[in-house]
Formats: sequence, structure tokens, C-alpha cells
Amino acid sequence: MTRNLEQSVHERTGRLQSEVSQHRQTTELLSEAIELFRQVTENITDVFWVTDATKSRMEYISPGFERVWGKSCQELYVSPILWLEGIHPEDRQRVARAMFGKQPSGDYDEEYRVVRPDKAIRWVHDRAFPVKDANGAVYRIVGIAEDVTERKRAEQLLQAERDLGTALSSTSDLNIAAERVLDTAMQLESIDCSGIYLMNDRTGELHLAAHRGLAGTFVERIAHYKADATETRLARAGRIMYVRHEQIPRSLEALWGSHGLRALAMVPLKHKGAVLGLINLASFGENEIPPQLRVGIELIASQVATAFARIGAEESLRRSEAHLRKIIQSAPIALLAFDSGGVITFEDGQALGAMGVKPAEHLGRSAADVYTDFPLMAENVRRALTAEEFSSIVQFGDNVLECRFAPVRYEGATTHGFIAVATNITERFRLERQILEISDREQARIGQDIHDGLCQQLVGAAFVANSLQQTLASQERAEASHARKICALLDDAMTESRRVARGLYPVRLKTEGLGPALVELSRIVTERFGIQCLCETNPAAMKCDTTTATHLYRIAQEAVNNAVKHSGARSISIRLTLSVESINLEVKDNGKGFEDTAERHAGMGLYIMDYRARSLGGDLRIGSDSGGTVVSCHVPQKCDEPESSTR
Repeated sequence: MTRNLEQSVHERTGRLQSEVSQHRQTTELLSEAIELFRQVTENITDVFWVTDATKSRMEYISPGFERVWGKSCQELYVSPILWLEGIHPEDRQRVARAMFGKQPSGDYDEEYRVVRPDKAIRWVHDRAFPVKDANGAVYRIVGIAEDVTERKRAEQLLQAERDLGTALSSTSDLNIAAERVLDTAMQLESIDCSGIYLMNDRTGELHLAAHRGLAGTFVERIAHYKADATETRLARAGRIMYVRHEQIPRSLEALWGSHGLRALAMVPLKHKGAVLGLINLASFGENEIPPQLRVGIELIASQVATAFARIGAEESLRRSEAHLRKIIQSAPIALLAFDSGGVITFEDGQALGAMGVKPAEHLGRSAADVYTDFPLMAENVRRALTAEEFSSIVQFGDNVLECRFAPVRYEGATTHGFIAVATNITERFRLERQILEISDREQARIGQDIHDGLCQQLVGAAFVANSLQQTLASQERAEASHARKICALLDDAMTESRRVARGLYPVRLKTEGLGPALVELSRIVTERFGIQCLCETNPAAMKCDTTTATHLYRIAQEAVNNAVKHSGARSISIRLTLSVESINLEVKDNGKGFEDTAERHAGMGLYIMDYRARSLGGDLRIGSDSGGTVVSCHVPQKCDEPESSTR
């Protein structure tokens, strides 16, 4: 029995020793685990916390709390509500509701701002996990608060850039753009006040365009910087400055330092090497502008500078357009633009009044519809659409305008549009026409004087000379041969005088019309110069009015004279035809060609020919054909339908 008792005691002792050993091992493992937990929680940047769910007291808080909240852990143990008081006032109520309502259920997951005693702001992502006993009751809550300030700032910067891009793309006003930039900048973490300056290109001075968070008296002191001010020199140098209060340069301390700023960023707005302005961002709470925020500020400054450059270019373009429009509206011209379909795209200018038109009255309308009552203008539009450059004199009621048409190709278009510049020449045209008519009348008077005066005197002299020659011949005097020569010379003089008289005063033009006058002109040329000159006329074209007939005759006369004098031609043709729209005169020779004759000998004759054509609302064209020169004139016809031509 004693042996059995000893054996039982020995077994119990062994078990006890084993349990003690296991307990010692467990204690050691627990101590190691606690030490590991302590090392982890004390060295991680996040805040690890444990609370007693039943007594609402803080059981453990990691040292990270002091870095994020800026308060000691010991203070929190004494006053557990201290962590809640450190939360930003705008977030505090939300977080408090979540703490009581979501932590026990395990749904607590909040992001909020913490305001440190030094006014610096930190962003925290806080999560909680309930710990339950064997009966399922929550007796402890474990949580971790992660400092996500840098991530939130990066998100804010990215969002700010997106918002800024949208805001700047929708405005073309620099002052409005500056306001929107500051609205966005003030949403950045740690930025409490801001200002944007614009550079005056002419004076090199900086002017405050917009500001936020600054006192009125302070704004008055910093609203303008002269070209030699420190801020202006720094901006022109493109120098970016990030300074704390104690680092603010002495030259800036009187202004910025006196306003209580603790951190200041001064970033020039540069675009392609040009400084457009300066953006200042400052904080009353942060001791410095955080590095990541600096990168974002510089990216925003680059974005703003690009937008400001675009807006500045657009404003300059608008000013140029306004200046040009003012010039157009003040100048005695009308400027019209047409697209490739003949639709009016621009219509402005003082001379529009002479056309009976208001500026922009016909924008978007087809020229064919607008100029229905002005056939010549409609014809000019058709010519201009073929990319031809020319001038035309067009009459609108009692006013006469000289219109210059020139092709223009718009960007991206495959076909030509054109512009027309119209000048009111009513008074000048009247005077020039009077001068031309006076010239024609004077020529006619001289022609009549030669015909009625000189020619008659020559006839009388020839009669006396013939009588003298006959007397001398009957007396068989030697002087009879000289008298015959005098008679021959007088006959030649009479012939030449009659030719000159007919050239100066084409009688048949007045009595029989244009066609017979041209036929007579061709006959005179053939007889006098021995050059074959043929004339082909259309009877219907002869029915034009006297003014038109006179101008066309003079044009033909000048063209024929040029061919005789300069082309070396042996054949000249004159054609007068009639189409549905115009009377057409053509003078063609087989001489040297336009480049060797007309251009070299261009003088008043060609200019007067061109003026005569334009005064009739037509156009004059000079070119070459098979080596010879072709002078053609087309004027609007006022005759009946064309008839068959005759030679």
C-alpha cells in the first residue's frame, strides 16, 4: 500500500513538473509575442490602438499617435476623448457617430482630418475590429489608424488639375481664369491664402489680378509691383521660391512676413520662355509647403501658364479683329467674303451704304439670291468663283463702286472662295467720265474743224493750183511741172486731212451706228497701211446706245493702232458679236504677240481702253493666240436677241 502511495505521488509530481515546464514555455512565448507586438507597434508609422469596450477606456495606443495627432500618448490615457477633439471640426461629428454605431459591429472604416496643435493637417484612414469572448460578447476593440496624408494630397492635386483643366478650357477671359485658378488652389491641403499676378508686357510690372484669404489692407500693399521690385525680378528670372516664415527674404518681410504667413510658395507662370505672371500660395498653419504639394503646385503653374498663353493669344486676336473691323467700318470701302459655293461669309464696311446694304445683312445667303437685281454683280461672282482676279465697275442705283475680286483658299478647303473690296467712286467716276466725254467731244470738234475748215481751205488751194498749172501748161512754161507737183501734194494733204478728221470724228458712228463705223475703220487701215484688216459685225450688236458704241469704237481704234504700230502684223481682224449676256468686241492680229508688244509699249492707251470697258460695267482682256495678240472687251448687253452675223 505504501508502495502504491509513493508511486501515485511520484506520478503527480512528474505531471506537476511537466505543467510547470509548459507554463514556463508558454510564458516565455507570450513574453516574446508581447515584445514583438511592442516592437511592431512602436516602430510602424501607423497608430495601433486598443480600447476596453465595456469601460470605454484606452488600453493601448502606439507611439504613432504622437506623430499624427501631435499629442503624447500619456495625455490620451488620462483623457481618452483627446483623440476625438483633435479631429477636424467638419469631420468630428461624423466620426463620433461611426465610433458608437459601427465599431462594435466591425463596420467602422473612416477617413478624416486631424488638426495638430501646430495647425498642420493630417489625413487618417481609421479601421476597427471587435474582439469577442467565448459567449460572443464584444469586450475589446482593436484598431489601426493609417496616415494617408500624402495619398490624399496626391488625389487632391490630381483632382485639382482635372478641375482646373475643365475650368480654364471654358473661359477666354484672363481675370475670370485667374479667379478660377485660385478657387481650385484654395482646395489644396495647407493652402490658406493665394494671389495671382499678371505681367504687363509693355511696362514689365506685376498687377494683382485675383486673390483669396488676404486682408483688404494687406491687398492694397501688395496689389502692384514695379518693374524693379524684388518680386518682379524674381518672376522675370523664373525663380521658384518655397520659404518658411523665418526664411522670407528681408526685402519681402515687410509685406509677406508681417501678415503672419508661416509658409510661402512663389511660382512664376512661364510659357515658352516668356514670364506671363506669378502665382503665390501661402499657409498660416503649415511651417513649410510639403514636397509633394510643391510638385503639384509646379504642375498646376505650368498648366495655368499654358492656359493663360492661349487666352492671351485669343485676346490679342480679338483685339486685332476688333481693330481691323474698326478700320473696315471707318474706311470708305466695303469688304465682302464668299465661300466656294458663292455664299456670303463676311459683309462689312462704310461703302455698304452706297450698295443699299447693312453690315452682315446677307451673311449665310447665296450671292445669286442677293444680287438678283444686279446682273453684272452676279456675273462678277461667277467669274470670281473660277479663281480669276479682276476689277469691275458696278452701279448700284445712283452710286458707282469699283470692285476688286481676288481668290482665297480657306484652311482645309479644296476649292477657292474669294473676297471683294468695293470702293465708292461715284464722284470720281462722274468726273472721269466727264473728262473722257470732254476728250471725245474735243476730238470730234477738232475733226469737224479739220473737215469743215482745213479740208475746205485745201480744196480751195487745190482749185487755184490746178488753174495755175493749166495756165502754165498752156503757155508751155517750165514752171508747169512744179505746179503739177503742188497739185499732187495738195491732193495728198486733202486725203490725209479727211482721214484724220474721220479718225477724230467718225461720222458714220453718229449716223449709222457702231457696225458701219468699224467697217469704215477697217477699210481705212487697209488702204493706208497696206495691212489686211477685216471686220465682222452682228447687226443686233449695232443697236447699242451711243455711249456704249463710242467707247467700243475707241477701244477698237486703239487696239488696231497698237497692232499697226507695234506688232508687225500683216493681218488684223475686228469682230463684233452678241451673246445672251454681253456685247463682245475682239481685235486680233497675227503679229509678235502680247508679251513682245502690248506689255513693252503699255501706255495711257491701254489704261484708257481698260477704263472705257470698266465704265460700261465690262472688262478688257489682253492675251496671245497662236503668236498674235488678242484684245477682247465684254460689256453687259442691252440689245435684242442675237441675229446671224455678216461680213
